Amino acid sequence: MEYNLCKKSLNAAFPLLDTVGEQPVDADITLPDYCPDVERILRCSLIPRIYLSNVSGDRLAVEGAACIRVLYLDSEHCCVRAFEHTVPFSESFALKDSPADCAVYTDAKPEYLNCRALSPRKLSLHGAFSLYARVIVQRPIEYRAYEEDDDLQVNAETLSVSELSGLCRDVFSVQEDIPLSGQPGIASVLSHRLSVRITELKAIRGKLMLTAEGRLELMYMSSLDSGEPECMTHAFAFSRVVDCAGADEDSVIQASLDLMTYDLSLSDDALGGAGVIALDMKLCLNALCYSDGEISVIGDVFSTEREVEPRYEPFGCVGSVRRLTFTDIAKATVTLEGDTIGKVLDIHPVRIAVSAAISGGAPLLSSKLTVGMMYVGSEGDIRCIERDVEFGYNPSADDLDSVDAVSADVCSLSYRIVDASTIELRAEVCYHMTVSKRISRPAVAAVSADDDAPAYSDDDALILYYADGGERIWDIAKRYHTRPACIMSENGLEDGVLDEDMMLMIP
Repeated sequence: MEYNLCKKSLNAAFPLLDTVGEQPVDADITLPDYCPDVERILRCSLIPRIYLSNVSGDRLAVEGAACIRVLYLDSEHCCVRAFEHTVPFSESFALKDSPADCAVYTDAKPEYLNCRALSPRKLSLHGAFSLYARVIVQRPIEYRAYEEDDDLQVNAETLSVSELSGLCRDVFSVQEDIPLSGQPGIASVLSHRLSVRITELKAIRGKLMLTAEGRLELMYMSSLDSGEPECMTHAFAFSRVVDCAGADEDSVIQASLDLMTYDLSLSDDALGGAGVIALDMKLCLNALCYSDGEISVIGDVFSTEREVEPRYEPFGCVGSVRRLTFTDIAKATVTLEGDTIGKVLDIHPVRIAVSAAISGGAPLLSSKLTVGMMYVGSEGDIRCIERDVEFGYNPSADDLDSVDAVSADVCSLSYRIVDASTIELRAEVCYHMTVSKRISRPAVAAVSADDDAPAYSDDDALILYYADGGERIWDIAKRYHTRPACIMSENGLEDGVLDEDMMLMIP
């Protein structure tokens, strides 16, 4: 015979796709007619952007462009100039299934870029960037329960778990007009950097309330005769309401806000310094919502009447999910070997990479910040460099098992010139971590018994058993094929584990 165990399930996050690939970028660029000849290249940057990431059927399609931005000195005025060239790309990933709802995470990070001037008007570029793609869906994890009250005795363990109650993905646009009043007129834009970060995210009855901050950093020439660039920074806030079925006030939210692409346009009077910069950006919010609860998983069974054969299967789930945020002030020193700094024109964060490990239940964070710098050298010429600085941070948190996701935002970056060739950097870094506890153990999936096997004899009305402290009532009941509740009732016990040695009456 087969005992009738009922199926139950717990929703969990399942990675349908998790991959990374390298995309090559090769281009021979001829300067447009409005750009003067190249005297000296200052910096070449590779900036991959994703315009579209869409799941259709069992495939993920990703489209975008690799933006190549070149800063150089022109041969006529030795003035800083810039131009951009885009190389489109597209990639398609096969999925294991055709999901109806999913969270799609895509990211592109530059690996390298080599630039060579073939002539004053022609450049040859060769580089590559990494394309990351991850698709998360909601899948049930099955386990078994037994609710009948007959000869089968069940030892079920109550577990505190976090269930994936909802997930959502929202692609949206934000427009912002940035006034230029009080700023020098813009003759030529040299570079622009836009970053976004979540400042607050909460759930209310099936909706997510997002508040975020954007930060635009612009470097430009106010006069083509001056030779030195100007810098401006504009920070702005924006909000968004996103539908997310299953989210509520008690949800723990694991979210990421990704900047896909953006466009800048100058009004006609921007050259006079009284216009505006129109910013149009495309963003993608992915969110996983977890709810705390309890489930009972069968760890052991026996019968009071016959021999049974349980079948075990591995069971694993997320025990608890927490979202942690830390802010740290990190300092590092950059030394220019064989060069001196006459004047710093611009220092900015290019990118930050962070990793996390758990040691003794506490997180250890390691980050690498790439810093871009433009300065006037000892001979009066403008130079551009990039340097990597590394930070370590041990936040005050404990009792952790694993880090599911970690990210970092550079909220501010300042500097102090120590001497002619050394700069001390001070970065305010905000870390975001999703941490969890993992549950893994064998669980009973099925129970069978041989109907032809002889039943247990119950000729003995009462058995005396001398138990040791620490023994479990369940183990004693299983040995004598009786109900644990009967032993506890017969001996006036309230706890399933004995505190001390004692004699038990086994009914």
